[in-house]
Amino acid sequence: MKSGRTPETDRRRRSPRLRRILDHVWGPTGSVVLHVLIILLLLQFVIQPKTVRDRTIEAVIEAMNPADLDDFRRELDRADPTPVDPVVNPAIPTPDLAADPGELAEVAPAMVEAVDVFSPLTMPGLRFGVTASLRRTGLEANGDRHTDTEACVVRALEWLKDRQLADGSWSGDGAARNPAAMTGLALLCFLAHGETPASSERYGGTVDRAIRWLAARQRADGSFDDNAYANAIAVYAVAESYFLTRIPSLRLAMEGGLGRIIAGQQDTGAFTYGYAKNGRRDTSVAGWQVQALKAGFVAGADVPGLATALGRCADGLRANHEPSTGRFLYAPEPGKPDGSRPTLACTGIGVLSLQMLGLAGSREVEGGLRALAGHRPDYRAPEGTGRPLYAWYYITQAMFREGQSAWRRWNGAFARTMSAAQNTDGSWISAGAEEAELGPVYGTTVSALSLMVYYRTLGTYAPVPADPQPGRVSQPDDVPIVVL
Repeated sequence: MKSGRTPETDRRRRSPRLRRILDHVWGPTGSVVLHVLIILLLLQFVIQPKTVRDRTIEAVIEAMNPADLDDFRRELDRADPTPVDPVVNPAIPTPDLAADPGELAEVAPAMVEAVDVFSPLTMPGLRFGVTASLRRTGLEANGDRHTDTEACVVRALEWLKDRQLADGSWSGDGAARNPAAMTGLALLCFLAHGETPASSERYGGTVDRAIRWLAARQRADGSFDDNAYANAIAVYAVAESYFLTRIPSLRLAMEGGLGRIIAGQQDTGAFTYGYAKNGRRDTSVAGWQVQALKAGFVAGADVPGLATALGRCADGLRANHEPSTGRFLYAPEPGKPDGSRPTLACTGIGVLSLQMLGLAGSREVEGGLRALAGHRPDYRAPEGTGRPLYAWYYITQAMFREGQSAWRRWNGAFARTMSAAQNTDGSWISAGAEEAELGPVYGTTVSALSLMVYYRTLGTYAPVPADPQPGRVSQPDDVPIVVL
């Protein structure tokens, strides 16, 4: 006689017990597992290139056995179908970079609305801002103990805060007003000091207004200004703003700006005024493009050709190196001896740029550092340049990256020189005749950025490993993750 028991009836008889087990075990455990997997997937989509994302998704699926995968899918089916995004504020419109510049200007203020997101996810080695503790540690390890450079920086930030215009921008003097460049430089100062809209009670509003102004200025082609210098500085500032705030819509502005720079690069890897394609190799113009491209690369920008553009930058800069002196030429052109001369500023630019591109051990960098070793900053008699602050901005960073005795020799003189030269109101005006015409906003920003090198952790300072081919940079595949 058949008992009438079947696998289906047995499953039904056991279902209350199984349901209680699932309610008490799968509920919390499954939720943790599910959320960890989702966080890991989202993180890969944010910071990794497409090929790495695809590998990550495949690896997660392959690691799950069929039963786990079925449970995973059933849990998703039971979830609330209403889409919820804890990061992107639905009230923030997404701009169309191909739209009319006027339309972009209208949506930009809302586009950069700050979004505070708290997550139990941390990534060792990635710094999203500078804290008072980091500043203190950096100053103690690298600063000049006889000079209070941090007090100079704070006075400079206060001066910049007071000089910000009502629309959120800053302006230079006379013909050198260029608000895109001046606003980008001022914004970089506050970001380098760790001031963001969400983290800084004193300067958050200042930073927020500057970000809004820059975002509203962006044009349909992604540029912020026709001037290649000003455009790159603005892109640099926007990329660092995204890196430190993770405001989602800033990513669009960053990637549009990077696309314009990449489109303006010549086949040789060089850059020149107005992003012309005339074969001219301008070391000075290239320096800002490298900083902007590197900042976007580290921030996780997904722009076609970005890594290739960085590698080509190295090619263009190396072509301007003069092996006999170790220095870098300004812009060598047949029949134009002024452009073919090596300069102190361009040597600093060439060395720092190649260091940023992972070529610190190259013969060009080593030769450039030897050429810079004998220079000492003197504010009253700037040697060899009409733009000493510009030269020192690059040389200070290059020496800091080199470290050891080269940094100690340079910093001992530089910190004292800059502290003594600061005006009582917190500003700096260059002693170089050509540079003084740019005004105190320029002088104050480049000086403050130089003095923050002790703890400055903007994206351009993050290491990018070099591929076996010289000058080719690669995106790291792995980021250590800790879920608290």
